[in-house]
Amino acid sequence: MHWPLWDRAVRTIHWYLPLAIAFMWWSGEKGLYQWHSWVGYSLIVAVATRIFWGFIGSQTARFSTFLVGPSAVVAYLKGGQFLGAGHNPLGGWATVVLLLVVLLQGLSGLFVSDDVMFEGPLTFWGGDWSGLFAQWHEFNWMVLQVLMLIHLLAVGYHQWYRKESLIGAMLWGKTERRFGPSKPKNTSLALAVALIIVGLLFLLVTLAPQAPSYY
Repeated sequence: MHWPLWDRAVRTIHWYLPLAIAFMWWSGEKGLYQWHSWVGYSLIVAVATRIFWGFIGSQTARFSTFLVGPSAVVAYLKGGQFLGAGHNPLGGWATVVLLLVVLLQGLSGLFVSDDVMFEGPLTFWGGDWSGLFAQWHEFNWMVLQVLMLIHLLAVGYHQWYRKESLIGAMLWGKTERRFGPSKPKNTSLALAVALIIVGLLFLLVTLAPQAPSYY
């Protein structure tokens, strides 16, 4: 039986991230900070869920399946043949880096305060470091834009130059030539993980002390 290469949880999170990031950029530019915050929370939940799914999820979603040592990455870059089902040696590490950068973007936003228009829910804990968090938020955003551009170029290279249907696999879960090696985990497990993270984040934001107002 041909199992999906990417399960529903992986595909849903994958396509949600660029949409949410685009909205975050737009809402930040327009000064819609309440919406910016809510979507930022959702990004934290989505990425944290994907990270947990990398340990308990379907076989091709697990980090242990696609994260390899430096020698394997170098061999792949030198033209070595990749026979795995999911991410190639370089793509696996690129995925992890992207997830971590998006997570850092969301987490840093919790502590940001510009002393004018926006104050993150954990600004009190940020204290005198809130300005530094704001700077990191801006710098990390530039890093994220570069990584997204590299990601798009890499997908285009594999999709149209090497004729590997990456987009089709991420849309439908599998293609005519790419399948998963085993039955995927039930999506309800990923949903349960996401709901737990939502609850923890809600408690953190709700119970965090508020920064004192000087106005």
